Amino acid sequence: MSTQNDAHEVDEQITDGVTQTNTTVIGSGPAMGTMQSYLSQAQAQGILFANMVNEQQQLSVASLATTMECAKSTLSIQEDKPNFFSSPQLTPRQAVKATPDPNNNPT
Repeated sequence: MSTQNDAHEVDEQITDGVTQTNTTVIGSGPAMGTMQSYLSQAQAQGILFANMVNEQQQLSVASLATTMECAKSTLSIQEDKPNFFSSPQLTPRQAVKATPDPNNNPT
């Protein structure tokens, strides 16, 4: 242990400790910045994947609903409109008249 001659003199061990602490803080700065960058990138990628899964689920539900509505309108029996169940079956030799479709189905 060293003796202090002057009241304003600081012990060398204290200055060494402060210097080492400052060096440690300054030296770990780039590593902390890199870690924060990687963390924010991982967080953004996790949100991206969650949004992709949600989008796929929404499209799947919309596709199923559209398919069900199309099947329902195709197979439904409506009065005063021809449909799959109530229209008369044509034989191959019967002439087909060019009449407009009352259901406005594309041909």
